[in-house]
Amino acid sequence: MTETVNLRMSGDFAEQELRSLYDWLMRDLDALDYMDVRMQSRAPEPGEMGDTLDLIALMITSTLQWPAFIEALSQWRSTRRHLPQVTIERGGTTVVVSEAESELVVQILKAMEDHE
Repeated sequence: MTETVNLRMSGDFAEQELRSLYDWLMRDLDALDYMDVRMQSRAPEPGEMGDTLDLIALMITSTLQWPAFIEALSQWRSTRRHLPQVTIERGGTTVVVSEAESELVVQILKAMEDHE
């Protein structure tokens, strides 16, 4: 079973943080075994130049791989000087993670996993 998980960022450096997370996931060879990682852009607003990175779409091939995704996200967050606000959308469930500790991120995402 394949499912889509969308990741969005908020704040002044949202696009840079999305690019950083995308690069992190693309370097995680284990993660690439179970998910397809894609950046998606929104069309530019009038007066803007070029597309703006809006989200990272993950196609996860097995819910058994959630722990590895959670670990990859937690490791990336641990490298950030200021923890960005990450919005995770899966099906009809949305979780917003801001200044939370990594263990709390894992607990929140685990609850999201259990709520199917």
